[in-house]
Amino acid sequence: MLIQCTKALLGRIKIPSGELLSPGDQDYSVDSVTAWHANITTIDRRKVVVLMNNVARYPVVIYRPKPKDFSRLKGLITDAIATALRMEGIREDVIENYLGEAGEIRFSKTANRRLIARMNNAVREVGFMAEHLDEDTLIQRYISMSVGRLIQSSPADEAFYPIEKMIECLGKYAKGELGSQVNILDVELYQLTIQIKVEGFDIWRRVLVPSTFSFRHLHNIIQTVFDWQDYHLHIFEAKKKGTKTKQIVMNDDPETLEWLDFDQYDILQERFTALKDIFPSYRQVHYEYDFGDSWQHIITLEKTERANEFRASYLGGKGERPPEDVGSTDGYQEYMRIMADPTDPEYENMKMWAESQKERQFSLEEMNLRLGRKSQAHYFYWR
Repeated sequence: MLIQCTKALLGRIKIPSGELLSPGDQDYSVDSVTAWHANITTIDRRKVVVLMNNVARYPVVIYRPKPKDFSRLKGLITDAIATALRMEGIREDVIENYLGEAGEIRFSKTANRRLIARMNNAVREVGFMAEHLDEDTLIQRYISMSVGRLIQSSPADEAFYPIEKMIECLGKYAKGELGSQVNILDVELYQLTIQIKVEGFDIWRRVLVPSTFSFRHLHNIIQTVFDWQDYHLHIFEAKKKGTKTKQIVMNDDPETLEWLDFDQYDILQERFTALKDIFPSYRQVHYEYDFGDSWQHIITLEKTERANEFRASYLGGKGERPPEDVGSTDGYQEYMRIMADPTDPEYENMKMWAESQKERQFSLEEMNLRLGRKSQAHYFYWR
C-alpha cells in the first residue's frame, strides 16, 4: 500500500534514508485503490492525520496522535482503514483481501497537484465535520462515514459519493464474485421496537437499523418515524442491574453537561456511541424526548439480522403519537377527550391548533423514502 505524504507529515514520520519511494515508483500506481494521500493538519488546535484514497477520495482520520504514534504509523493506518470499512458494513473477508493484496505500507512524497488539491479538499471537509471527531479516540469511527457522504466532482469526473466509489473499487476483492455493492456488504441489523409510554394507548414503531449507527442516528430515526418535530432536548438511558446507568447525551456543550451527574451515571456522547456498544448487552434502552412533556420511549432489541444494504428501514407501527407540546400525558388525555366530542366548546380551537402539531400520516413506502433521503449524502449531519 502506498501512502503519499505531505512534507509536514514526512517530517513527523522520520523515514530512514532509502526507504522513501519516489511518487512514480513503477511497483505502485497512484491511480490504484491501494494508494492514499496523507497530511497532518490542525483542526480546532488539535493535530489530525487525514488520509484520502486516491481513487475514491474516501477519508480516514487519526486524531491527536502522540509522538510515539508516528513510530507505529503503519499499523495505525492499517487499523484505521479497516475500522472505517467495518463501520460501513464491508465484509470482513473483503477487508482482509484488500489489505492483504495492498501489501506492506510504503511511503512516498505527494504525487501531483491534482491529488494534492483533492486531499486539501478532504482536509477542509473533515474540518467542516469536526463535530464528529471524538476527542477521546485515536482512530476515528464516524468522521469517515460523515465526510464519505459529501458529494465530490471535478471537471473530468461525474459527481459521486466517496463511499459509493470506495465500495465499487473494493468489489474486485470479493473473491470469485461479481464484485457488486450487494456482494461486498454484510451489514448487521438490529430490529428495534420503539414504544411511547402513555397509559391506555398502544403507540409503537418497528425499524431495522445497522448496528454501527450511532445513537444520534437513532434519535433522528425516532424523530422521523414518529414525525416528531425535533424542537426539544432528548436523552437516552441504558439500565442494567448491578451496573451504573448509562446516559447517552446530545452533546458536550458546557450548558448541557452542567446538569449531568457524573458520579451516578456513566455519561456517553450520542455522536460517538454505536448501537452495538450498548446492544445486545442491554435489551432495552429508554429515550426521553421533550423534558417538559417528558415523552418516554422504550426501545427494545427484538432480534439481529444480516443484510447486504447499509440503511435503516421502517417495518410498521401502530397508533398516532401525541401532538407536539400537548402538555404531557394529562394534556394528551384532555386533547383526546375534546377531539372525541365535536360539540365541546373547545373542539374547533383544538382541531385548528392540532393541525400543525399532530403526526402526519405516511405509507410504509413514503416512510422508507423519508428515511432513505436522510441516509444519503448528509446522513451523519442530521439535525
